[in-house]
Amino acid sequence: MSQQSLSESIQSISIEDVAAPSLTRVLGLVPILPGEPADLYRISLETLIEELGARSVLQVYLAEKIHECLWWMRRYEEQKRATIVARMAWLADEIGFSLRGPSTQSHVRDTLMANMVDSKTEQALKGKGHTIESMRQEAMEHKREELLQLDQQIALQTKILAGLQATYEVAVNRKMNVERLQLQNALLRRDVEGIEVVAEELSSNDER
Repeated sequence: MSQQSLSESIQSISIEDVAAPSLTRVLGLVPILPGEPADLYRISLETLIEELGARSVLQVYLAEKIHECLWWMRRYEEQKRATIVARMAWLADEIGFSLRGPSTQSHVRDTLMANMVDSKTEQALKGKGHTIESMRQEAMEHKREELLQLDQQIALQTKILAGLQATYEVAVNRKMNVERLQLQNALLRRDVEGIEVVAEELSSNDER
């Protein structure tokens, strides 16, 4: 059998139509926090499982843990952004907040979170002698320690992610090696059976 035929046979054995069940789902674990988009989590997880080609229980579990790391990194990045925006909103209405209530501050926060700057937000910025850039810079400077802590958490998740990826590669290679050995053994058995048939034919001819 040619190398190409061998590879095609291995591939046909290793690829299954349906992935193994999710251990996270079986155990009833909830992977998202309140307010997070469940549909986005599910779609991104399914996409990752498909991209990794995870099919066995172990492969699917490792894929879920890899996705969990990526999702935590996403959380920390969103928290960094929310931290800066909240500080910018406070700076835009630090005096008025105590006099008029949180309406202006909430409006500025919601507007900036939506990546918009409307007239009310511009007025709040001008009233404090700020531009959007200068206010962002001041907010980042004031929240430096919090941002650093979040970056450290992202770095930790990156290390965990690297370890999970290495483990996943070992699991995939081990499965492929087992399948390759199974296929090779099947081919050897076929060759041995072929040799035995030829030997029997030769023996019959000699007897004649």
